[in-house]
Amino acid sequence: MHQPRRFNPTVVALYVVAVLLAANLVAVLAGRGDTPMLPAAWGQRQAPIAGGGGLFIMPAQLQSNVWGCYLMDIDRGTLCVYQFLPGSRQLQFVAARNFTFDTRLANFNTAPSPAEIRELVEKQDQSGRPVIQPGAVEPPQP
Repeated sequence: MHQPRRFNPTVVALYVVAVLLAANLVAVLAGRGDTPMLPAAWGQRQAPIAGGGGLFIMPAQLQSNVWGCYLMDIDRGTLCVYQFLPGSRQLQFVAARNFTFDTRLANFNTAPSPAEIRELVEKQDQSGRPVIQPGAVEPPQP
């Protein structure tokens, strides 16, 4: 006597996964090349969130309760700062700076200087033990 086949959910799930993988392969292959088989399913192209085309704007906290924004023009190498005046609901121009030559400085107003850091690293490498700067708190020894 012939027994009817039982429904096996694992086999059905495997067939569904195989069909979905095949559909995924078709979609990936259709999106490649200059002449895709299917139209691209991309969203509308938009500029980056903070700006684009060389002009960027970012909100800024200028002081504890003072807000504003920075405006940076990459093409001109300029950074501008604006402050929001809540009473008049206006942006006030605060400052501007051309940073073209700023980025060419290697070391300016830094402490410790890179030369001092190099000396400390060389001392550490020679002694095999970390060098503690005068006035610094030495970590506890194990």
